[in-house]
Amino acid sequence: MAWAAAASAGGVARCSGGVPRATRSRRLGGSLHALWSRVAGVGAGNVSNGAGGRGMAGGSSGRRCLLTACSTAPGAGGAGAGEGTGPRVCILGGGFGGLYTAVKLESLIWPRGTKPRVTVIDQSERFVFKPLLYELLTGAASDDEVAPPFSQLLAPYPVAFVQGHVAAVQPEHTTQDGGSLGGGVVVLADGASVPYDWLVVSLGAETSTFGVPGVRECALPFATYQDAQRVAARLTLLESRLSYPEVVVVGGGYAGVELAAAVADRLQGRARIKLITSTVDILDGSPEGNRETARCVLQDQGVSILAGAQVTEMRMAGSGSSSGSEGAASEGGDLAKRLVFLRDSEGQQEILEADLVLWSAGQAPVTTAAPPEHAPTLPFATNRRGAMQTDATLRALRHQRVFALGDIAVSSSGREQPALPATAQVAFQQADYVAWNLWASINNKPLLSFSYQHLGDMMSLGTSSGAVTLPIPVPPPLSAAAQSGGPLGQLLKAAGVKLSGSYGGTGGGVTLEGPLAAAVRRAAYLYRQPTLEQQLRVAGGWAQQATSQLRDVLAAAAGRSASG
Repeated sequence: MAWAAAASAGGVARCSGGVPRATRSRRLGGSLHALWSRVAGVGAGNVSNGAGGRGMAGGSSGRRCLLTACSTAPGAGGAGAGEGTGPRVCILGGGFGGLYTAVKLESLIWPRGTKPRVTVIDQSERFVFKPLLYELLTGAASDDEVAPPFSQLLAPYPVAFVQGHVAAVQPEHTTQDGGSLGGGVVVLADGASVPYDWLVVSLGAETSTFGVPGVRECALPFATYQDAQRVAARLTLLESRLSYPEVVVVGGGYAGVELAAAVADRLQGRARIKLITSTVDILDGSPEGNRETARCVLQDQGVSILAGAQVTEMRMAGSGSSSGSEGAASEGGDLAKRLVFLRDSEGQQEILEADLVLWSAGQAPVTTAAPPEHAPTLPFATNRRGAMQTDATLRALRHQRVFALGDIAVSSSGREQPALPATAQVAFQQADYVAWNLWASINNKPLLSFSYQHLGDMMSLGTSSGAVTLPIPVPPPLSAAAQSGGPLGQLLKAAGVKLSGSYGGTGGGVTLEGPLAAAVRRAAYLYRQPTLEQQLRVAGGWAQQATSQLRDVLAAAAGRSASG
């Protein structure tokens, strides 16, 4: 995470010669930054200017090149974006991995003439801080706090931004084994092209239906800013038309549990909500502390959990098949019932009726989850899930100038290691390594092998509740005393703290729950905003909201006192 970047920045300074006073001040600030990060949870060929990009200025026949346009178009990043003579680094995808890599590249110290010209390409005009999407449903955060425009985020940086859908990547020269040693061109769906000397692929994942018939027609996903807008609009419609709507949430992982809790928090007992999971319990494989807390909160909110149930099909009520009502769910204007067909572990079948079905059963890399006509054509080795294969340094196999990170990448280092979770925490840490390894590659320095450090699990359970489990070793005597019901246990429970002798079966753990967990989660995500300007913007919005809530509480208390 941030402390890895601080070490990297120090390495760059040593390679660059003397360290001016301003740099020493930044390094001290970086050290303090890294310390808070920990508490909050918080070689290659030489490159000459334009190397690997000869003959690509105009792109292939019939295409227009965006190399100049992306540095001068309105809202395309900060002043001077794309200018300079250093190598061209093109980043595909502006999610956590891509955007944070771009920002990190700007924080490194580059020897003269090597500072790259960075371009970020994303199909959306907004960056989405996905862990906070649930706050859009409950009204706990504004659109610009959760999904600020790239033009706003990148304004302080000389980083170009191009909005477009990536259609293909074409290396300029390919090797006999299908790899590449130099640059190439990124082709967009509208025919435009962006040349690169170095490429970072962070296209992420999309909601996968896993082949279940009727999901796309009858259910709404919840993974993007546009998804959150559609779900919010649908909830508003149901609130205005129905006194007691029925909602089904499919998926018992973190996404499904947080979504069910957010919907329940918004509807305040005025709905019947069911959460479906195919596993024997919610949050399978997660820390027990988070699972217990989530189960209790959902029960208190009136959410029914259907465990061990597999969704086999969805239909619109009155439709003979799932294919007869395409687009009905996405439009959000109808009140027709959705039918959800279930099968339990014993083969028994059940049909649920719902006014709203939310699908959060999982995602897959865009190379496989996207419809064939929208899936990008990438010349990189992938696994069976469609994830790009990389070596331990996150460099794409057989492609010397291509790195991949986030949900679209998987390491193929040959070492036995568990699969990394598809979380923002992984992308945060990988961005530090990719930025450093780009610096090292361009400057002929050794690359670092990525090493993931799990810092804990956080989840939202409504506006003022949550669960945070940290992998902190807890001595068995202390854990036993905390769970005995004595004074220590009562004090910790009142504070919203639980101690456990196990964390996912591997070590000690401390679980925070309730308002304390919600506050810690928000503080950690505030710290993890991509830029200082966005941190201040979000902090100001949350402070204003807290002030308003406190004013309402005081007014209500004054009203009760006056009436008494």
